[in-house]
Amino acid sequence: MTVDLNYLQLFRNNRKILLFGVVLTLFSSFGQTFVLSLYIPWILESFELSRSFYSGLYAVATLTSAATLIFVGKYIDHVPLKRFTWFVMSGIFLACLVAAASVNVVMLFLAIYMLRFFGQGMLSHTSATTVSRYFSRARGKALSIAYLGFPIGEGLFPVIVVSAILYLGWRQTFAASAGMILLVLLPLTIYLMRGFLHKPVIEGEELSSGATVSSRQEREWKQREIVRSPYFFLFAPTVFLVGFLLTALFFYQTFIAGYKGWTIEWMAGSILAYAISSFLFSIGAGPLVDRFSAKRIFPFTLFPMALGLVVLGLFHHPVATPIFWLLVGMSAGLNSPVVSALYAETYGTRSLGSVRSIFTFVMVVSTALGPVVYSFFLEKGFTFSHIHWAVIFVILLNALFIRIYGRTLLAR
Repeated sequence: MTVDLNYLQLFRNNRKILLFGVVLTLFSSFGQTFVLSLYIPWILESFELSRSFYSGLYAVATLTSAATLIFVGKYIDHVPLKRFTWFVMSGIFLACLVAAASVNVVMLFLAIYMLRFFGQGMLSHTSATTVSRYFSRARGKALSIAYLGFPIGEGLFPVIVVSAILYLGWRQTFAASAGMILLVLLPLTIYLMRGFLHKPVIEGEELSSGATVSSRQEREWKQREIVRSPYFFLFAPTVFLVGFLLTALFFYQTFIAGYKGWTIEWMAGSILAYAISSFLFSIGAGPLVDRFSAKRIFPFTLFPMALGLVVLGLFHHPVATPIFWLLVGMSAGLNSPVVSALYAETYGTRSLGSVRSIFTFVMVVSTALGPVVYSFFLEKGFTFSHIHWAVIFVILLNALFIRIYGRTLLAR
């Protein structure tokens, strides 16, 4: 008998593992572009750097973190979760300390690399892999809950970080972030892991012990097999586009505001629409995944973002700003739980760490290239409108590719 659990019941039965997922995605904010971009004016002034040089430094650090993640991320399949999580939390703590202590460009590069690797990469990777592995029938809902850390962070941290920088200074804000990791993330995560490690989760009328049972009969995927599989070529373009666009839009939000004639304050305030829609659509994606499967929803995840870019391209009135962010947030909210469930549905959970490390590499590379590509075309005389209409065309081409190439694969 199949029981469609509502969120409240699912959370009540499995609150510790789900909160583990939420907490890790929330604290990944310290390595996400929407937070790190807030430090840019003060970093440029302190180190006397140009915007283009810093963009290149940021891109190289992000690409290096992506390459590292391929080799390190797969160990979550083999190393005990507690030990792996300790490693990741220690890394993000040290990353914030290195950023706070940076006195030259070399230390700044190391700080950005560590923040991107442990924050954007490993914290979210640990959260999604763990939740995907522990749940099967309610995987979509579980991932939707775990990914709530992203919109919560997007709604809270920009205001907190900017206020802290203005009051304390940017280096002191990084030090305060390290203190928050030490005093909140570390003890809370230890407490939560004691509540679900080696224990089954409850998905309805039956118990599911996740990877400890079902994965024994699953195929083990080597990383070279993952990148050669037809599924990789089907999924990777969408994963790339999401990371590319979100990073570029956040990175250049103040410049887009100036181009459109909007105030920076209005642009920043309108991002609340992104956080709200991302939150709601992340929650809404869970039941859809559990009912229809991630494979059936996946082809449609980029359409709201494309529509948001159409709004951005056609309208200059300030009311277009929250509408644009609202539509972009829809795609962001859908994408995270859908693609994480997609990997488990397609490859199984036995090698999920290896699978996710490959696709997280693709995502992180895209986040490195987004600001660089935008900068290149802007310096060549193209406008934001030119770039965004080109991106819309690429999204439509990708949808056509999924329709033609993926028809048979997604039906399996």
